[in-house]
Amino acid sequence: MADPDLTRTARRRRIIGGALVAAFAVVLIAIVVVRSNGEKVLNENAETLVLVGEKTGGGMDALGRGTLADVGGCLGWAPSAGEERGTVVIWPHGTTIKTPDPLRVTVDGTTYELGDSVELGGGTVGPLAPSDHFYDKVPAGCRASDVFVASDG
Repeated sequence: MADPDLTRTARRRRIIGGALVAAFAVVLIAIVVVRSNGEKVLNENAETLVLVGEKTGGGMDALGRGTLADVGGCLGWAPSAGEERGTVVIWPHGTTIKTPDPLRVTVDGTTYELGDSVELGGGTVGPLAPSDHFYDKVPAGCRASDVFVASDG
């Protein structure tokens, strides 16, 4: 006959073990959710980086438009007439890319290639500052250009 104390101890160990596994799973899911809402760099091993902003649910509401181009190593808009350099775009949360050549970016269900005209809501914030999330992750050419931050809301 089984010892009742040993049976209770084994049951407690299973309950505690199950609780620890559940707690670990909740923490892991929370980390994945937080990271998926953050800023990120796509296409990291290629010539043209794609900067994607964090999920904000809103943003500035100016209309930005340009021709999709590589701007100092980052995806953005080619310089307009009279401009020395183009504008780096921080694309809205949820933006995806398709590679290899040609690089294609999908924003709100519409896919664009280099040379296509793109219009987005957002606003220009000037060049990246050393305190910006992307600063150390992009080449100097990206840092020297103005940045347009697209709204995701």
